[in-house]
Amino acid sequence: MHADIISGPDKVEKPVSTLAMVPKTGAITRIGRQAYTIMMLVAREQGTEQEDTGMFAAPLNSIIRGFGGSKGTLEELKRHLRSMVTHVVEWQSPSPGETVEWGACALLSEVRLYKKNGESWLSWAYPPTLRQEMLSPIRYAQIRRSTIAQFRSHAGLALYEICARYKDNPSHLTSKQHWLWWLPVLTGKPLPNEVKTEFRFFNRDTIKPAVEEVNEVSELVVTAKEHKVGRTVEYLQFEVRMKQEVPVGKSHPIDLTKLARAHQIGIDPEVAEDLFIRYGELAFAKGIDRLEARLGMPGKPLLSRHAYLKALLSGRAIDKAPVESKSARGAGEGDSVQDRPIIKNPAELRQAKLQESESERVQLVRGEIESLDDLSLHVLLNDLTVKLRKRNANPSVMKRLEEGKWQSALVMGELIRHYWKQTRGTDWMVPEGPLPKVERVEQAGLF
Repeated sequence: MHADIISGPDKVEKPVSTLAMVPKTGAITRIGRQAYTIMMLVAREQGTEQEDTGMFAAPLNSIIRGFGGSKGTLEELKRHLRSMVTHVVEWQSPSPGETVEWGACALLSEVRLYKKNGESWLSWAYPPTLRQEMLSPIRYAQIRRSTIAQFRSHAGLALYEICARYKDNPSHLTSKQHWLWWLPVLTGKPLPNEVKTEFRFFNRDTIKPAVEEVNEVSELVVTAKEHKVGRTVEYLQFEVRMKQEVPVGKSHPIDLTKLARAHQIGIDPEVAEDLFIRYGELAFAKGIDRLEARLGMPGKPLLSRHAYLKALLSGRAIDKAPVESKSARGAGEGDSVQDRPIIKNPAELRQAKLQESESERVQLVRGEIESLDDLSLHVLLNDLTVKLRKRNANPSVMKRLEEGKWQSALVMGELIRHYWKQTRGTDWMVPEGPLPKVERVEQAGLF
């Protein structure tokens, strides 16, 4: 495998018939599926098999690097490569009638692991009916190689690849299939003769975690759509949308003040981040503004702030604008809106001041954290990890922290407050007067 395979085009054209693989005699794993895609890219680059062996070939480590695997992946990958020859799968497209049908076959017809100049090499060949489809697919899904490397579950990876097929579909919906069809496709395990699991358990253990992973690590936003027959869920499909992307040349970091405001008014950090990504920064900020305004209004309290915010972002009307009585308008009722002065009450002025101060502090502290050297940052993150474990923090926060994704909005909110406490000696409270700034981290006596 040449070096340019790893740094080559990020977009991969994967045959639709390889998206919904149904295992018949053995399990398909996440690592095996990732490696299989990288091997397909190598085969396409080489164009044809080697003359002396009649097989494609590449260094084994380059395959692992191609999907972001670690050194510990090597032995596990060897086991999966051998299983690609022995395990039979049934090839399907997620859309009925989209491909020419053929019988079940193995992922590979032959595979060899051998040493060459002291390095482990891999050579492989495809079944005849599959070879042309792998090298030059007629119908394909466009996926991102950088994205598939981030998945940590087979269910999430399989769902991402299938949903990528429908991201440009006018309906934005996958085909509707019985939930038992999705069971082996997402789990990567053969369907037993007698299915003992129920949909609710499959939904809890496989579907929901897969949807969450796709929405977290990919460029897609996926929503499960259940279809009932009577009171029982029988069919399942997924709605697929592209995440809102910042135009090239205008990229900027997430404005954490908006997520901080959401947390301050009672929105769970994980929910806030998901809504921020799903609807975009502008819509999210407007939704938070309206929610804050609603909380400040007299009358019946909200039953659920989360439900109210989601309804605002999805465009559903909730509250009618209050109508001012004629007597309340008084003598100035004939004035135009432009002529009337905008008067803010003291509470609104204080809120605006707090938000401005919060934004300024977040930018200041984040800049200090990002300027830390590797050792100081490592110590800071370890300290935060210990603190959050003692506090039994949200599992999503701990997962991102343990994976090194400290710049995630969920982690950054905790990190900023922790850093502030360590360097300033005070809790994250709105300060009076100028913001205290730490010119050098060493002055704080932390690292």
